[in-house]
Amino acid sequence: MSADKSVVKVGEEFSIDIQCTMRDFSDLRLFPESLNGEFVLKVVFPDGFVQTGGNYYHSVSGKLLRPGERVTYRLTGKFVSKPPSGKFMLLRGTKHSAEIDRFLYRGELAIAVEDAEEPENVARQTATQAFSQCLEAELMPGANGPITSDPNASNGQTRGAENQYSHFVDYAVNVPSAGLYQVTLRYYSSAAPIVSVTVNGGNAQSISLPNSGSWNIAYTDYTFAVNLNAGASTLKIAGTGGGSCRQDKICVTGEGQICPVLSKVRLHWRTADFNRLNGAKVQGSNDGSVWTDIYTIGVNATGSWQEFTFPNATAYQHVRYAASPTGYGELREIEFYSGATKLSGTPFGSDPNVAAMGWQYAIDGAVTASWHGQYVGIGAHAGPSNFVGLSITGCTTTCITPAIVQTAGTNVCPATNQQVTLTASGYSGNVSWLLNGSAAGSGTALTTVNAGTYTAFSSNGTCTSGQSQAFTVAQAGNCAPPALVPKISSSGFPEILTLSIVADPANPGSWLLSDIGTVSLPAGYEWSYFIGSKWLKTGANLTNEPWQSSSPGRVVKMATKIGLDTLNRWPCPPEGCNYYYQNDAVAQLAPGARGGLTTFIFN
Repeated sequence: MSADKSVVKVGEEFSIDIQCTMRDFSDLRLFPESLNGEFVLKVVFPDGFVQTGGNYYHSVSGKLLRPGERVTYRLTGKFVSKPPSGKFMLLRGTKHSAEIDRFLYRGELAIAVEDAEEPENVARQTATQAFSQCLEAELMPGANGPITSDPNASNGQTRGAENQYSHFVDYAVNVPSAGLYQVTLRYYSSAAPIVSVTVNGGNAQSISLPNSGSWNIAYTDYTFAVNLNAGASTLKIAGTGGGSCRQDKICVTGEGQICPVLSKVRLHWRTADFNRLNGAKVQGSNDGSVWTDIYTIGVNATGSWQEFTFPNATAYQHVRYAASPTGYGELREIEFYSGATKLSGTPFGSDPNVAAMGWQYAIDGAVTASWHGQYVGIGAHAGPSNFVGLSITGCTTTCITPAIVQTAGTNVCPATNQQVTLTASGYSGNVSWLLNGSAAGSGTALTTVNAGTYTAFSSNGTCTSGQSQAFTVAQAGNCAPPALVPKISSSGFPEILTLSIVADPANPGSWLLSDIGTVSLPAGYEWSYFIGSKWLKTGANLTNEPWQSSSPGRVVKMATKIGLDTLNRWPCPPEGCNYYYQNDAVAQLAPGARGGLTTFIFN
């Protein structure tokens, strides 16, 4: 890693370049062809840093094909507050290690951060207005998770245990004035956690947190907003599902900014289907994911301006109109009000729409054109999945969770390249897709041949939304994989590695790899399997490892010293060693053999 500036001020933008180079492995003597240049990177940010640009994102992946080939990722951002340390930590792994939350440390870069230059009176005014309070999870008396030690934690300890998602922490928060505050939770997770957030026992806000990528190395900070009363409050963060969430601390910041309270909408319907307005809802959200009904419209449209005033005492960051169960949008215009004040903000809405009748027409300030959602064919969706709204200016801190609509294809079949296209809408930021919980792509639309459960989330550098509702893509009933048979094409030292290949009953066209060899594992060692581009370390024989194609493959098996993190280095003893490898880095398993090698094909 290298930075364009070694010293920055708070608020000053700078860039860090992460350069990846494929090393020359030609001098390796042990199965060099089993290694390739596939990788996954993760940078752990210091406190107070936010990303504003660049092509880097968490768990960015790539593959280098030949020695000397390079790729550079740029991380652009700034510090919004002065951190205790400006240290960035770089972690590296493979797609498999990212899936099981295990990364390797690959270095760090420290940036010196200075206070922003401000006139003395402005600095003094900012200090008196801004509020900040950090609370350590392990110091809170109200909690049910065990206290665990961790040298990477902010105070050396955390609260919670691995593989137990149901732990909670009650944070005793005290703010000077009522209003909307930002809460940044620092945590470690074994998989993507789902937590509920409540204030003083009120309505719960459900948040789908991104996976930190490591249970005990890399933490993740996630920021969400809550409304707090002046004085003492209890902010409860409790796991409700997904992966374990080991809480480190929270920091509450803000100035008590109060969002305006929505109390009126004014709308203009199109000149037909007046009954479709009846049952439409006005809704609000403070996390961009869970929407609360504020008002239900109970009359038909008139084809001219109509005004609806309603009681509401809750402030929301995002407000929207959601169509009735039989509606498709069908507005010429809609306006949102707090009292007599018309609200402004960033508009958003649902897709797909009838061509040339997008949701933008409902919020463009004119009644000359109308919005109409898709109502026939693929992508048609009546009801509240047609929506249009505003993220209110001045108080929005969260991203909106995408909605998913199928816009092309009916079902999928990998054998015949039968595809389905999914489209995300109603979101803010950049969209990322997940298939069965694993990364599947990015962008507004995703075309796929793979059956399974798809979700999406959005991010914009300062926030990450929760995951969308799941969308299931089905495989075609007549989809049959080619009648292929696995065959072992070569085997070196089969007494060490005896490979079994069987069809995967849950994924037609895929296979399961297992090692049924009986060679014993020496004490102090673990099995290292190299399966294509994946390095898997385990204390037991390989079992049901997915091979998700019918392409030829290779499996290498060795017994490597526990703690060995790379095949081109092993620490020498203090007296030194005369070889590139320390002699006991890889155990000898048979006369003249330190590993087994099997290649296979399908025909």
